[in-house]
Amino acid sequence: MRPKSVEELVEFINEANRDRRRLLPICRGSKVHLGPPVEYDEELQLWDMPKVLEIDEEEMVVRTSACISAVELQEELKKRGRRLAVDPPLFRRSSIGGILSTNFYGPMAYRYMTPRDQLLSVRIVTGKGEFMRFGAPVMKDVAGYNIKRLIAGSWGTLAVLVEAYLRIYALPDTVAVLATSRRALQELRKLYTVGAAEVDGVLYLRFEGVKSEVEYRLSKAGRGDVFYDREAEEKWGAVTEAEELFASDEVVKVVAPPASLPDVQPGVKYLRYPLLGVMYIAGPPPVGVKTYWLKPQRRWEIENRDLMEKIKQVFDPKGVLSPGRLP
Repeated sequence: MRPKSVEELVEFINEANRDRRRLLPICRGSKVHLGPPVEYDEELQLWDMPKVLEIDEEEMVVRTSACISAVELQEELKKRGRRLAVDPPLFRRSSIGGILSTNFYGPMAYRYMTPRDQLLSVRIVTGKGEFMRFGAPVMKDVAGYNIKRLIAGSWGTLAVLVEAYLRIYALPDTVAVLATSRRALQELRKLYTVGAAEVDGVLYLRFEGVKSEVEYRLSKAGRGDVFYDREAEEKWGAVTEAEELFASDEVVKVVAPPASLPDVQPGVKYLRYPLLGVMYIAGPPPVGVKTYWLKPQRRWEIENRDLMEKIKQVFDPKGVLSPGRLP
């Protein structure tokens, strides 16, 4: 199925409900083989859907269709002196819809929070074939239930994301990345870094702002190799993209209090967000921590399963969209 409009998308989902066909929504497919397995009959290819990209520089909001690539959107924003403040793994291969549907985030979430938190409004087609909008394209939106937050991170099990309104931010005057040694958590928190990522025993700290402030923060951070601006963005992107790690046969996500993040065995690839309590490991997970298998695909142990099943019944009662991913 390859819908070319919202009307066709609604029609295809209604047909799937009538015929009891199970669909897997896909834009770029960067995360199709990650997370819990999907039991589907047909792919719902969304790449031919209309492309929308509207940037409001004054209100600091962007309206984007789900299947626009994250790199393309970032480049368009950069031309206006703006950016998305997200840096999840596999960013260069992802669509905006893929990032939002999985709520994949990187170490900059320490300062800017996750894609779910930056999401202002969504336009969706539910598993019942209903075209709906939730939220408002403004910073302050407190009316009613925050349904848009359910859509972000639902892995395509509740609805097909058509469009999203997201917060955007001004490009910083200066960006610096410091490559240094691992630090104690309390020391790390005092550095006022935008984000921290650790790979192969090297800690990367990102600083942003006016040049004088960035230099001051670097002076407090101690010794290490410093990269500025373009080189800093290239280094940070190489670290957070984690392509080599995600190319491994086994990948697990570990979530724990920041002070309790485990160490890994020597030689095992990993990406750690020490300020967020998250890490990705290319291999079996350590014992005694909460883990989510991304590769190979396995079922997740999910809290509040009964509540999630009730929500699924509201949006997709016949289980048309991404069945098996989540309850």
